[in-house]
Amino acid sequence: MLDMTDAVHRMKHSAYVVCISLLLTFSTTAQSFSAYTNEELDQLEREFVQEINHSDAVLRDPIAHDYINHVGKRLAEFSQLTPPDFFIVKSNEINAFAGPGGHIGVNTQLILESGTESELAGVMAHEMAHVRQHHLYRMMEHQKQMRVPMLASLLAGLALGIINPALSTGALYGALSGFAQDNINFVRANEHEADRIGINMLTKASFDPHGMPDFFKKMQQATRYHYSENIPAILRTHPLDEERIAEAENRCPPVDKKTIRDQTNYHLFKELIRTSVNSNPKQLLEYYRYQCAQNTADIACRYGYALQYMQLNQYNKAITLLKPMWTAAPNNFYYAIALAQSYEGSSDPQAAVTILQDLYANFPDSYAITLEYGNALLEAKQASKAAAILLTGTRTFKRDIQMCNQLARAQAANHTLGYAYFTLAECHILQGEQRDAVRKLKLAQTYAQKDRLLRARIAAKIAELTQKD
Repeated sequence: MLDMTDAVHRMKHSAYVVCISLLLTFSTTAQSFSAYTNEELDQLEREFVQEINHSDAVLRDPIAHDYINHVGKRLAEFSQLTPPDFFIVKSNEINAFAGPGGHIGVNTQLILESGTESELAGVMAHEMAHVRQHHLYRMMEHQKQMRVPMLASLLAGLALGIINPALSTGALYGALSGFAQDNINFVRANEHEADRIGINMLTKASFDPHGMPDFFKKMQQATRYHYSENIPAILRTHPLDEERIAEAENRCPPVDKKTIRDQTNYHLFKELIRTSVNSNPKQLLEYYRYQCAQNTADIACRYGYALQYMQLNQYNKAITLLKPMWTAAPNNFYYAIALAQSYEGSSDPQAAVTILQDLYANFPDSYAITLEYGNALLEAKQASKAAAILLTGTRTFKRDIQMCNQLARAQAANHTLGYAYFTLAECHILQGEQRDAVRKLKLAQTYAQKDRLLRARIAAKIAELTQKD
């Protein structure tokens, strides 16, 4: 357990990284006009990612992670960006924000407020456009003659809430736009530019481009019935007016909405999010019971209903709902993973292995399937096979903490403790915890006496880490 001094230090460090990251929203192509060295930019991104990895506010559901990044990759194909890293933040604030290196957070409440897949994609495209155009960094360049007010705005952001980047961004916008009319115009120009580029992304990626103005119009409408302090965070951090909405709508090319339909997975994803963040599972179970009775053809409703039974450890009821859906669509990851987890919960892990092994054979590069299959094998006491599957997964998803920790667990269950501690050291390195990594490596040495190759790897890694210190 951390003492109070460590906790305060970590909080201050977290605040520093968040505020700096909010100012420096860029991709690696920004380096051509950056005042920072490549090494400093890399360090900034690493520290930002480490803070994300440490945060309990991030939703770490593999299939939710897969979905939102699939949408991001679809948009990135037409955005002149490498695929961004989207992560989901558990928050009641309707907001999204971008950090250094193209790491973009989307809040759960924003996902739930979206009415269509194109609305969600519209917000994501808008954030990707901010990253592509380096808008917050350009704002610093635009205000370079006012460094002291900028510093004040950063400190105000710190004071307004360390764990709420939306407030810090709002403070930054407020501070800058209060100095002069040209600052206001600069912020507005950035928003219009992000709208224009985002709408173009949506159109080329075969989403409904009206999704973007439709979502912002929905947010603006919501503010008319509330006091100003309840304005959605996304409007505080992305200034909006009637002219901007009208311009965005005019930019949208005509589309045949009959040809643009939400993917089934979008609706399943929303129910997964809803059940993941709900704090009253019994109440939500009643909600699903009522909604599913009203529309028996709503498969997303039945999926959410099953997830709620799982939350309440009523696994047999979940299996009854999920099995027909999975039988009809055996390659659907949502049904397969939920059914496998239900079998694990009902003490039948071999049934879970049977469901997931074919999916893994067909989709070996799937993050969600790899992680869940490895877990099912562990639950079925097939630790050796689990370790092999997860080791392959760590080579594909090199910086993923969940995959790393699960591999260490499998190696420990397989009684290869030298490798388990070595892997745990790698997990600590991913989190920026160098001293903890060295301690794990020294433990690994005690279990690797008969493995010359592993001893050599451990020694090399210790030397590398101690040189950095």
